[in-house]
Amino acid sequence: MPDGQRCIAWVVLLGDFGRSPRMQYHSLSLANQAGLEVHVLAQGGSDTFPAVASHEHIHIHTLPDTPRLLQKLPRAALLVVKPVLQSVLLLWMMLARMPAPAMVLLQLPPAVPTMAVVSLAAWWHHARLIYDWHNFAYTLMALNLGRHHWLVHWSERYERAWAPHAWASLCVSKAMQKELARNWKVKAALCYDRPPAHFAPTPLAVTHELLQRLGGVLRTPVHPQDCIAAKCAADDAAEVPMTLMTKLSRRGAVRKREGRPALVVSSTSWTPDEDFGVLLSAVRLYDQQAQQDDSLPPLLVVVTGRGPLLAEYQARLRRLPLRRCAVRTAWLAPGDYPLLLGAADVGVCLHTSSSGLDLPMKVLDMFGCQLPVCAMNYETIGELVRDGDNGLLFSSPQQLAQQLRQLLTGFPAAPSPELKHMQRVHARSKGLQWDAAWTRNVLPVVRRALDDRT
Repeated sequence: MPDGQRCIAWVVLLGDFGRSPRMQYHSLSLANQAGLEVHVLAQGGSDTFPAVASHEHIHIHTLPDTPRLLQKLPRAALLVVKPVLQSVLLLWMMLARMPAPAMVLLQLPPAVPTMAVVSLAAWWHHARLIYDWHNFAYTLMALNLGRHHWLVHWSERYERAWAPHAWASLCVSKAMQKELARNWKVKAALCYDRPPAHFAPTPLAVTHELLQRLGGVLRTPVHPQDCIAAKCAADDAAEVPMTLMTKLSRRGAVRKREGRPALVVSSTSWTPDEDFGVLLSAVRLYDQQAQQDDSLPPLLVVVTGRGPLLAEYQARLRRLPLRRCAVRTAWLAPGDYPLLLGAADVGVCLHTSSSGLDLPMKVLDMFGCQLPVCAMNYETIGELVRDGDNGLLFSSPQQLAQQLRQLLTGFPAAPSPELKHMQRVHARSKGLQWDAAWTRNVLPVVRRALDDRT
């Protein structure tokens, strides 16, 4: 490698790069902290973070779309034909179109066909392959097909067979690290998801601008008696410019509104491993209580994300007879998502994990914004959420509704002791952010991989 010329690293994922924050952060760290020329191979669809899109040392290669004709094939034929076509497209890009890498970072899952195909390409280019384990692919497949389906068993054997072929592995939780070591014979370096620096509390003036941009979404009624749409209509007639949470003083200063609704934010991929019905049921229970208890504020629940079950849940939302709560679904620009979290009062995470071993990045983003979180309880979530300290854990809609009442009673004039405690915990938190954690835990792995190749 000539002096001054950067080594090349690939970041590969068989998915929408714009919807994978972790892989975008990896790409930025490989370019900035490791000093590599990063070539990303992924499917298109969503915008990436501005820092990724404008980076001179990050180059995005988009996989060609598979023909829509495939969707008309019988399910059995699709399960065979689609991976074969994906393998051909991946090999064509990796062997003919992209520059030869020194190392390859592969997101798992998906695992079929990427584990085999990317291993072949890495061998061809004499590159060091690093797996980044987010979950186990066969457990996600089991959500739709059932744990005892033959294809799930085949997928598990495939995944276990290819697991040792990487030069190194990363993973997202201590529980997954132990599982890989004990039952997969894979030694993985722990790389927790961490919030980057731009996930932080949102200044009030920026909150005002954000809510103005979201005005169209907030004003559009969703429920038969939509309290938020009605409030927006009344605000539009006011002499002083205002949003649901803020208003301008006569001198142009932005202030918080008295009697404003509590802003609850959740993010979901609208897939079977997150039961959004739990949140809907909890909101309905809270709404019934709030109609009888004036100490409970109205709720505006904003749910961000895209996914296959979105239309089904939107239909359910339109039938909800809410009076003191309202739910909105939105797909935000990458720059607006951290601003919404930083402006919110409570975050809700419905992630349950198909394997019980991964951790939700959305909780880290919320913590970065100093946002108290109510999270669905499962085996590994305790690595992130300390129940009663930096958040609360729930197992049912009734429990989540009770936690929202516990946190928001008296809001905004007299916030509850529980809410103030969690806000203080997050304000004092000095946990590592992504860049520092990546430098400590991942950069040594990358450097050893590059040194070993040379």
